[in-house]
Amino acid sequence: MAHFDVRWQSPETLQAIFNQISDAVFFYDRNLHLVGVNKSGEKLFGLAADEMLGRSCWSLFHVTASEQNAEHPTDSDQSAWLPAGTLTLLREDGQERRVVIRSIELLDEAGALEGVVSTVADITDRLLDTDLIDHGPPRAAHNYHPIVIRNRRVAAVLAGLLLLLMMVVAGTIYFAPGKRVTPEEKRLAAAEKEKREDASKFSAMTAAQHIEWAKLALRPGASSDAIADGLKHLKAIPAAAPEAGRAKSLQKDLAKAGILRSAQNLVDAASNAEVRDGMDKLQRAQLILDSLARQYPNDPGATQISRAAQSAAEQLAVRFPQEFAAIETKLVDFTWEKGGFGTVMMANFTIRNDSPVDVADFKIRCQHYDPNGVVLDQNAGTAFGFAKAHSTTRIANINMGFLNPQSGISRTTKTGCEILGLKLASDSLALSSAR
Repeated sequence: MAHFDVRWQSPETLQAIFNQISDAVFFYDRNLHLVGVNKSGEKLFGLAADEMLGRSCWSLFHVTASEQNAEHPTDSDQSAWLPAGTLTLLREDGQERRVVIRSIELLDEAGALEGVVSTVADITDRLLDTDLIDHGPPRAAHNYHPIVIRNRRVAAVLAGLLLLLMMVVAGTIYFAPGKRVTPEEKRLAAAEKEKREDASKFSAMTAAQHIEWAKLALRPGASSDAIADGLKHLKAIPAAAPEAGRAKSLQKDLAKAGILRSAQNLVDAASNAEVRDGMDKLQRAQLILDSLARQYPNDPGATQISRAAQSAAEQLAVRFPQEFAAIETKLVDFTWEKGGFGTVMMANFTIRNDSPVDVADFKIRCQHYDPNGVVLDQNAGTAFGFAKAHSTTRIANINMGFLNPQSGISRTTKTGCEILGLKLASDSLALSSAR
C-alpha cells in the first residue's frame, strides 16, 4: 500500500487521471491566463493545448451576446468575471456547444487570488437526446443512458472525491515546487489586497466623510503620514461640492500642521543623534520655523517647537560638551602684525562662544594668500585664553610663530584664520595652574 500511495501521488499518475476526466478542466493563473487544460478541454474547443495555453479566458470563451452579463474588464484579476452557469459556447470553427461552467478560486494563505479552476460540462448531446425523447423514437433506440445515484450519502462522497481530485491535480500542476509562494510574496499579496480594499472604501466616501477624516489629522501629535492622508481626503472633494469651502480652509490648516510636524520630526531626531548630525537637524528645523514665522507670526505651535529645539541643543551639549562647544564657538575677528624684527606673526583674536559651556585653549591656524589665492605660508598656535558660555572675548598678543619671508611683503597679501580645536575650561591646564 505504501508503494501504491507514492505511485498515485506522482505527477505522471495525476496527469493521467486528469486527462481521463470526462468534463473539460481548465486552470488559470491570477490574471486569468490559461496554464493547464486536460484532453477533454482540447476536445471541447477543437484545439491543441499548445494553441490554448497562455491565452486569456475571454479570448477562448466566446459566448452569445445575450448571455454576457458584463463587459470584460481587460485589467481585472477577479474570477467573478469568468463566464459561469449554463451558456452557449461559440467555438473558433463556428460550432456552438451548450455547456455548464463552474469555477473554484484558489487562494494563498494570505487570502489573495492565486488561480482559478473551471470545469466545463458539454451538455449539447444530452439536450439533443432530450429533444428526440420528446419528439422522436423511444429512448431505447439511442445511446443515452444517464446514471442516477439515489443514495445521497454515496452521491456526496463521490462529489467530494471528485473535488479532492481536482484540487490535488491543481496543487500538483499549478503549485509546482518552482512556484511555491514565499513569505515575502504572501506579505506583498496581503498588502496589495489591503491596498485595493482601502482604495475601494476611499472611493465610496462622501464629501462630509472626507472632511471628518481630515479633521483627525489636526489633532495634537498627528504624524506626517496622518497629515498627508488628511490632505488626500480634502483633495478628493469636488470643487462644486457644498463642502468645498470648508475643505479649502482645512487644507491651509493641514499645510501649516505639516510644516510644523516636519520641524518637530527634525528636533526629535536631533535629540538622539551624534552632535554634528544633531546640530545639522536643529539648524534645518530652525530654517523651517523661520520660514513659517513669515507667514504666521507668533504662531504658538512654532514657539513650542522652538523651545523643544533649545532643549534638544542643551541635551546635545550635555552629552557631547566639547564637540558641541567646538561647533558653537566662532572666530569672529582677528588682527595681526609683525613682531621680533619682522620675523614673527603676532595676532589678536576675538572669539564668540554660543555654547552653554565654558571653553579655553584655542588651537588656531592662519594661512597667507597672494592676490591669486595661492597659499604663501601658514602659521599655527594656541591662544591660551578663556571664553565663558554665551559670551565674546578677545585674546591679544598671541605668538603664531615665524613668518615666511614672502608673507606680508605686499599689503595685498590676504590672511585667513580658523579655530581647529579647543578644550573645555575645566580641562585647561593653563587655567588650572593660573588659579
